[in-house]
Formats: sequence, structure tokens, C-alpha cells
Amino acid sequence: MENAILVTEILFAILISSFLSRFLPKISTPLIQIAFGVAWYFTPGLRNIQFEPDMFMLLFIVPLFYLEARNIDRKALRKDLSLSLSLAVGLVMVTMALSGVALHELWPAIPMMAAVAMGAIISPTDAVSVAQLGGVVKLTPRQQSVLQSESLLNDPVSLVGFQTMLVALATGHFSPAGFGWQVLMSFVLGTLIGAVVGWLFDRLVLFMRKHNFEDVTTRMLMECFLPFGVYLLSEHVGISGLLAVVACGVVITFPRTGVGGDVARVNLVSNSVWHFVDFTLNGMVFVLLGIELPIAMRAIWDDPRVDLGAMIGLVLLLTLLTLVLRFIWCVGTLRWAKDLATGKRRKMTRERWHSAVVMTFGGPKGAISLAMAFSLPYSVDNGASVPVRNIILFIVSGYIVLSIVISNVMLPLLSPKPADTSKEEWAKRDIEMLRRTIAKIVDNETPETHAAVTRVLKSYNDRIERVEANMPSASPREANELRIRTLRWERDWLNKAIATRENVVNPDQETITQLTGARYLLEHVESVLERLTPEGGSGHGLRFNMAKLRRRFMPVIRRFWEGIARRTPGLEAERTRAIRAVQVPLYNDIMERLQDLILDHVYDAELVAELLIEYRRALNQILDNSMSPLHAADSSKVEAVRANALRMELDTIREMLEAKEITREDARLMRSNVYLMQAESVV
Repeated sequence: MENAILVTEILFAILISSFLSRFLPKISTPLIQIAFGVAWYFTPGLRNIQFEPDMFMLLFIVPLFYLEARNIDRKALRKDLSLSLSLAVGLVMVTMALSGVALHELWPAIPMMAAVAMGAIISPTDAVSVAQLGGVVKLTPRQQSVLQSESLLNDPVSLVGFQTMLVALATGHFSPAGFGWQVLMSFVLGTLIGAVVGWLFDRLVLFMRKHNFEDVTTRMLMECFLPFGVYLLSEHVGISGLLAVVACGVVITFPRTGVGGDVARVNLVSNSVWHFVDFTLNGMVFVLLGIELPIAMRAIWDDPRVDLGAMIGLVLLLTLLTLVLRFIWCVGTLRWAKDLATGKRRKMTRERWHSAVVMTFGGPKGAISLAMAFSLPYSVDNGASVPVRNIILFIVSGYIVLSIVISNVMLPLLSPKPADTSKEEWAKRDIEMLRRTIAKIVDNETPETHAAVTRVLKSYNDRIERVEANMPSASPREANELRIRTLRWERDWLNKAIATRENVVNPDQETITQLTGARYLLEHVESVLERLTPEGGSGHGLRFNMAKLRRRFMPVIRRFWEGIARRTPGLEAERTRAIRAVQVPLYNDIMERLQDLILDHVYDAELVAELLIEYRRALNQILDNSMSPLHAADSSKVEAVRANALRMELDTIREMLEAKEITREDARLMRSNVYLMQAESVV
């Protein structure tokens, strides 16, 4: 029961961290999850755990490695294989040797072999951490490919080096030739076994698909078994299981081949399951990492034989040493690499220097390093005057935290600032988003909502046609700025209308109706403007975050009230009548302002004209609407479907952003569009 409670608590921490990451976009999700783990350690009543390195590798690292290899860009991997291998093999060996020698020279009480073992622990980059970088910073496709490939290939080298150093520490004998042979055989045999098993499994799935034996349950069970089977088989033979898992994931093709509705349905379920597994295991890895870090560092904290200040200085020095070494290696590799088109070596341009800096800071360490550190035997302390194992655990823990923090701070500074999206690029992404939203609307259609859905779908098709044929020459950013400006005009007009009617003594029923409608519209417009302003505003701190929370929950409260209103016909009719009474003069005033704006030449004339047409169309619809109970009910149903469609559109934008199909700037502009359209959905 304790284990079940523990898993539930960790999953809850992952859920909360995912929620908080939306309000803290500048801080990567792994750092938030590590902070949760550290807070967990210091929370009374919560059970602190210490993972078993072998089980941690099997249950967490293996499926994550398989997933990263399964989704890797194979063309980019082939293209940048030499660069990735240079970082994964050459840099790991050099880092392992130099950092180990540096530690031994600075602290001779630590045996040379134990120091080099520590160098092997801090050498590999972490595939889980690297995979998270794409969601935080904008890396070029080649940078992302090289960093991802390096993180998948460097673990066998570091693991073999670590194990060799432990054997040398126990026996007192180290053979460089034997070490090199072990690394070579680990790469060759690990790749061979993984590729063969992956190819056979791929043929099996395709055979089952050809003869209609493949279904969702069988496919998922087989695919979940694959990475664990490959890993255990390779480890049983005595070679690197992680490299075999990577080779297997790269070789398989069945997730990307095949046609037909059944295949698409199975692949959709498979991708959804793996997406959930990826998110959950990533979160668990970093929460566990946060729990383990204080455990690893506390022993040194409480040990009187060790100077804590000196230990912190040692962590900083080794971090600086490895960063400088990584930068020099990246520069040398880029300078030595030949251009694929000309076959000649290229000079170091400003862009290539920038790429070297990005790859230097784009190699954070993570859970694999800590797992290796925890697998250090207690026998390393034999004959030493200092607690060698605890010292190495402290260094590795501090190094991991520092590397993730440095990556989180430096890479956003090095990333290119988001440029204004061009008309053509925006049109393609916007149309794709609208088409996916249409598919969701159709999937949620019922016989009762068929007529309303038909009208809403027509509006979406009209939007696609406008994007395809009548896209204004102005940028999407300028279009949104104009819409926000008109929304502010509406707010000012409504404020004046409310002030005028509030001063009326003994108002008649029409004045009261207009006052009620103006107040409701003003609340709605201010809510939309509040959602739009922080995206580019200067709000910060607790006040800014509380405003975001308020914007999250106010639509829920508003939808609850609207649900009550729609179930009370009299209340709904009165509200609609009040809104209509104000919208007619309001829209007439806005249209006059837009006509004046065309003559000012501040915005693109076509852009202003398109917005003017939208206001005229909305006004005509208001004037044509009858207030009979039947028509009011139909209108309410259409508005309800339209409101749901806009929420589906926001979901689609979020999904495309998470899949990295659009940039954060694209998502911001698309959301702004939806918020502005929600400003019209007040009935």
C-alpha cells in the first residue's frame, strides 16, 4: 500500500508541475519537477526513497531511450553521425580522463581510478534533459539532431569507462587497449543485436498488418515489450543494453508505414500511449532526481572531515573545466567537418561559432549520471582517509543541478528572438490548425446539434477561404493589433454609455435594459483584453501570475452562469435583448471609426476593410434576428456550438505547440485571434 501511495504522490507532483509550467514559461519543466522532488525530501511525513540503479535503468531510462530513438530524424542522424560520434565517443573519453586527473591532482586523497570513474559519470549528456530543450528554446534542426544523437550514443562509452575504472580500482590494473576494445565491442555488438531484433520485430508487425492480425491491444503489448526485451537480452550477453535499445528504435519502420483507416487508428492509439508514457516517465525521472539529490549531498553536509566550501568550489571548477573542454571540442569538430556539398572544410563563421556555443551549453546531465553514482560500491572508501563515495555523490549531484540550470539560463539567451511570421508561413499553419479544429467539431456533432454545427462549420470554411485567397499583405501581428485596438474602442464606448445611463434620474425600462447590456458587454470585453494584454505586457511577479490564474478560472465560472441562463428561457431572452440593445449603436460607432482609419493609412487598407466587413456582417445578423422564443433558442444553440468550437480551437493550438509544429509566437497570435472572436460570443 505504501508503494501505491508513493506512486500516486509522484504522479500528483507531475500533474502540478505540468500545470505550473504554463504559468512559468521561462523555467523549464524539468527544473520545476526537480524542485518538487527537493521539496518532497524536506516535507515531513513524505517517504524518502533511494532508487535501485539497475531497476531505475530498466523501468525508466530504457523506455525513454527507445522512444527518443523511435522518433529521431533518421536522415539527420545519417547526415550528422560523424559529428555526433565525435561528441559521444571522443569527447566522453577526453572529459573522463581530464576531469578525473584534475580531481586527483586537486585532492590526492581520492584514488586516481575513483576520480576517473567520477569523470565517466559526469561525461554523458542526458537524453531526457536534451529532449526537453526543444520545448524551452529554439534550436536549429541540426543542433537538436546532434545533441539528441550524442545523448543517445554516449552512454555506452561512459558506462564501459565507469565499469572499467571500478574493476581497475579493485584489481589495481588498468589496460587502455582493453578499455578501447570493450568500447568498440560494446558499440558493434550492441548496435548489431539491437538492429537485428528491431528488423525482425519490424517484419513481424508488417506481416501481421498485411494479414489483418494487427489490432490495438496486440500492437501495444508487443511494442511495450520490445525495448525491455532488447535491453535484457543485450545485458545478458554482456554488452551495452542502452545502445541496443537505441539501434532497435532507429531501425523499426512500422509506426510510420502502412495506409488505411485501421492502420491509422492503431498508430494514433500507439502515439497517444507513448506520448503519455513519455510525459509521465520524464516527470517521474526528474521528481525522483530531486528527491535523490539531497540524499546524495547530505552525507557530505554532515561530515566534519570535509570542507563544504571546498566541495562547492570543486563542483564549480569541474563544471567550468568541462564546459571549456566541450566548447573547444565542438569548435574543433565543426572546423574539421567537411561541407557535404563541396567536400571542403569550412571556416568558422559567426553562425558556426554561435552553433558551437549552443552545443556547449546544450549538454545537460541528468538521471543516468546519478544512477551510475549511486551504483558506486562502498568498497571505494577502503584505505582512503576521506569518504570517497560520498564526495563523488556530492560532486555529481551538484554538477547535475548546475548543468541543468546553466542550460536553462544560457540557451534562451542564445536562441534567436522570434521573428514576425511571414504571410505564407502563417497561412499554412493557420489553415492546418483550422482543418484540425473542423475535424474535432465534426467528431462531436450530434443529431440535436446538426443544424448549429453546419452553420459553425460554414464560418470555419469561410475563414479558410479568406486565409487562402484574401490574406492581407499585413502581418498577423498587425492584424491582431488592429483587432485589439477596436476592442479598446468598444471598451471606451461602453464605459461612456454606462456613465451616461447611470446618471439618468428615474430611468425608463429601455435605459435600464441598455445599462444591463452595456455592463455585461463591458465585463466580457475587459475579460478578453485582460487575456490578451499579459502576452506582450510587462506584468510580472505574483500579481501577474494571479492574473493568469484568474483568467484560467473566470471562463469556467462564466460558462456555468451561461448554462444556467440557457436553461431559463426568460432569463436568456432578457439577457439577449439587453445585449442587442447596446450592440447596434456600438457597432455603428466602431464602423465609423474604421472608415476614418482607412483614410489615415496607419494600417493596411485591405486589413481595415476586412474588419469593417466583419462588423457590418455582425450588425446585419443582429438586425435580422427575431426575438421569438423559437429563434432565440436556435441562436443560443448556435452560439453554444460556436463557443465549444473556439475551445476546441484553443486545444488544437496547444496540441500543435506541444508537438512543435508551431512556434510559441505562432501560438500566441492564434490564441489572440480566438480570444478576439470570443469577444463576439456574448449571446
